[in-house]
Amino acid sequence: MTVLRATARLQLHAGFDFDAAAAQADYFATLGVSHLYLSPIAAAMPGSTHGYDGIDPARINPELGGEDGFLRLARRARECGLGLLLDIVPNHLAAAPQNPWWSDVLMHGRRSRHAQWFDIDWDDVGAGQRLWLPVLDRPLQEAVHAGVLRVEGSEGQPFLSHHDLRLPLSPRSYPLQPSACQAWIERCNRSAGRMHTLLQRQHYHLAWWRIAGDQVNYRRFFDITSLAALRVEREDVFDAVHALPLRLVREGWVDGLRIDHVDGLADPGGYLERLRAQLDAAAEAGGRCAAGISLHVEKILAKAERLPASWPCEGTTGYDFMDQAGAWLHEQGSTQALDEQWQARSGDMRGVEEVQQAARDALLDGSLHADLQRLLGCVRQTVGQAAGCADISDAMLRRALCALLRHYPVYRPYTLQTQAERDAMAQAEASAVRRLDAAGRRALSLLVTALQAPEGHELRVRFGQLSAPLNAKAVEDTAFYRYYRALSRNEVGSDPQRIGLDGEALIALAQARARQHPQAMLALATHDHKRGPDARARLALISSDAAAWQSALADWEQRCAAAAMPMPLPAAERYGLWQALVGAWPMHGEPAADFPQRMGQWLCKALREGKRISNWLDPDVGLEDAAQQWLQCLMYSAELQGVRDALGGFVQTRAAAGASNGLAQLCLQLCLPGVPDIYQGTEFWDLSLVDPDNRRPVDFALRAQALADDRSWSQLLQDWYEGVPKMRLLSRLLQLRREHPALFLDGRLQALSGPVSADLVFVREHAGQVLLVAVRRASAGQCPGPALGWKQGAEQCMTAVPQRAMRNVLDGRTEVFDGSASQALLFAGSPVAVWISQESGVDGQQ
Repeated sequence: MTVLRATARLQLHAGFDFDAAAAQADYFATLGVSHLYLSPIAAAMPGSTHGYDGIDPARINPELGGEDGFLRLARRARECGLGLLLDIVPNHLAAAPQNPWWSDVLMHGRRSRHAQWFDIDWDDVGAGQRLWLPVLDRPLQEAVHAGVLRVEGSEGQPFLSHHDLRLPLSPRSYPLQPSACQAWIERCNRSAGRMHTLLQRQHYHLAWWRIAGDQVNYRRFFDITSLAALRVEREDVFDAVHALPLRLVREGWVDGLRIDHVDGLADPGGYLERLRAQLDAAAEAGGRCAAGISLHVEKILAKAERLPASWPCEGTTGYDFMDQAGAWLHEQGSTQALDEQWQARSGDMRGVEEVQQAARDALLDGSLHADLQRLLGCVRQTVGQAAGCADISDAMLRRALCALLRHYPVYRPYTLQTQAERDAMAQAEASAVRRLDAAGRRALSLLVTALQAPEGHELRVRFGQLSAPLNAKAVEDTAFYRYYRALSRNEVGSDPQRIGLDGEALIALAQARARQHPQAMLALATHDHKRGPDARARLALISSDAAAWQSALADWEQRCAAAAMPMPLPAAERYGLWQALVGAWPMHGEPAADFPQRMGQWLCKALREGKRISNWLDPDVGLEDAAQQWLQCLMYSAELQGVRDALGGFVQTRAAAGASNGLAQLCLQLCLPGVPDIYQGTEFWDLSLVDPDNRRPVDFALRAQALADDRSWSQLLQDWYEGVPKMRLLSRLLQLRREHPALFLDGRLQALSGPVSADLVFVREHAGQVLLVAVRRASAGQCPGPALGWKQGAEQCMTAVPQRAMRNVLDGRTEVFDGSASQALLFAGSPVAVWISQESGVDGQQ
């Protein structure tokens, strides 16, 4: 069994299936990862590009190659010494007829054997014991009269047809004799009355898609009506959902699991305990050591929040590290300047907390209103008698509940028995109190008491299953597209309020991770990131010279105005788009032909997610089109040539510094405690935007060629534009991890640099082996370049280092350190330096 050292995340789909992944196994083995980390492999909706819309968790997706294709990949991975990790989705499945469990519920309603497998409130007021399906493109009566809702089918298997949607009918609602069925179909389609009668006899109620936020009686993944939540806390559902991954573990093909959206589950801790026990049993049944099967959870941690110590898992998938490394790249003292500039430009004086709290209010009144109503029903059921005795009305309870949800600082509560959870609830309660009158405060006190009571389990579950999606939608999918103070900090799992993080704090967080979850994943890029790590590293430079940024911005807008072609967006959105352009602009030369289309795709999503001037329900197509046309003009028109040149010039003066910072954060990812997760394609510079841009095809042949490049490290720093230095750093450090796994897993971490230094120096030590790591944080005013090599003029500042004979992993130099070293000796002009104690026998070839 391959020991978990580093993973390569691959996004599988019909265009990159199991065989395509198998063809790259040798490349990834040479690169140095230990495991391929696969996106969901279970059967998903036809044409799915991600696999999170599953239709049958017990069957491998035929579009990826099915069981045979998976086994070919698994065997090839084993031949190359690679393990396999699977991403599984226990929270939800596609709410579509292609899903046999869902289809059975549509046909048989509450009598279906799967009726309790989905989180459906069959007793919801107004649902009439039926499943509410808001899937029509217009109100029901209009759909019937317009003929876009019809009965079709033959051979005794009629179904309802609405454009591409085909819904099964209750077997009790149509003639079972095939000879009578066709005539019956024709009569239904000719008569609106017959059609309405037929619809009344179904176990579902069809409705206009626009009412989904107000009237839906099944829990969804966030507010996505096409994804229905499962009740995986039930033993029969758990067994059905996990049969495939457990079998693959038992058969020896799979070495670990990643759990998608663990906070959507009723009892995440209990779920993980059950899964851990079954993973252990499956491994042992297959003759393997249970400790070798890893278990990671996708979990967003708020500032100072820790993963519950009782959860039997290796840790998170690494968003917390992404936040910490990104914060370290920023200038800590820049917060006030960035605040003032954002407020002056946007006219919005609010902080991000106020922005996301306003977004929560809108979501509770909008797309999550039905979920709020369901939670209110649970509140009434739990505290109804006590509320009645205290003259607390339903309206008071609603106001108290909304105020508590508005201020809840973490994704969700679990048991509310730990001090950390109680502190989070107390913080939310204290903030909510300030928004409520005396009656509301009494209702709030009753609500919080009920949530914390031992018998309040169901209420805690329902509260958490709303607070988690509310937090995600309000912050990542709304506030990040409204609050553009520093786009570099608007990242999944990151805290936009925190601009900087000193090196001492970063090391302290890494030391805590080493104690608590030494095999937690460390991510810099994922399939869900808002922008690539090297784009964030470049944008972080704005914090080191906010005045220059503002001067450049004023120049660009003045040039646009002089050309009578201003950006056709409000001030806040203009501020965001300028930053997005700077982040995505190529490292060198002119943008590629697809750049305007990529930026336009990002802008359209940003405007709609922001929900201020456009949205997904009612997009302002005119505004969006005007913005798209402006982007085309920026890239190609003679009128905006000066803007284009000025923008490109601004980027070119900072590109090397941004790339240098990109190498710095990659070095941290590979050398600090944890398991680095390398997202596909990020072996080169990654300036990608939010999905689907971050899921574009990867040129593996070009990367394999770069992996074989034998030029020296100093030469690569001179010719850096295509990203080969990043590939070299990545491959050398992955190989070092392979040669010395114990050093990276168990090595004691100690900082050697002070908290205010722009250089971060630390050591890892285990069983006599020593790893010395030094990284530099570039600033806009202290740029390497035009090459990535730093000038050695003022580098005589001394740094404490171990008294050891050591070898530089990147350039092959050997030195006997006497306890201190100058920057010139330590770095030799490089943005990063990694030294290994010489007696450990590390390959030092150049």
